[in-house]
Amino acid sequence: MSGGLEELGKKYRDKAVNFDAFLRGFLTEMGLRALAKTKRRTPVDTGLLRASWALSAVVRRENNLDITLFNPVEYATYVEYGRKRFPWSSGERLSAAAGDSLEEMDWVPGRLMATISLHEVRAEMPRRYQKAFAEWVKEQKEG
Repeated sequence: MSGGLEELGKKYRDKAVNFDAFLRGFLTEMGLRALAKTKRRTPVDTGLLRASWALSAVVRRENNLDITLFNPVEYATYVEYGRKRFPWSSGERLSAAAGDSLEEMDWVPGRLMATISLHEVRAEMPRRYQKAFAEWVKEQKEG
């Protein structure tokens, strides 16, 4: 009788490991979709910003699995969210004595290339998850 319980426990653990792998694969696929969309939306000057987008590995944090889309380029957040444009040329120095005013700066809007892409992918995730999960369940029954 204990052999039957051990076998049942092993099957349960195997299914849990398989489900974890399924979830990690699904999140990686969604991350790759967001990465591709973000790269397409990223403006190109030198190409560094577009080429520097990357994904982290899927990591477990308590009861959550997370994947992170990131760009290590120093100016990435300015292009994403916007910035102030200074009214003086790049060769001049900022000096309070020169009468420069922060109010004279105008706003350069952000491109929101990652924000929009992540929003789109999040919106399609429930539908894609249902389809992928149904396929996974079918594979588990067959296997």
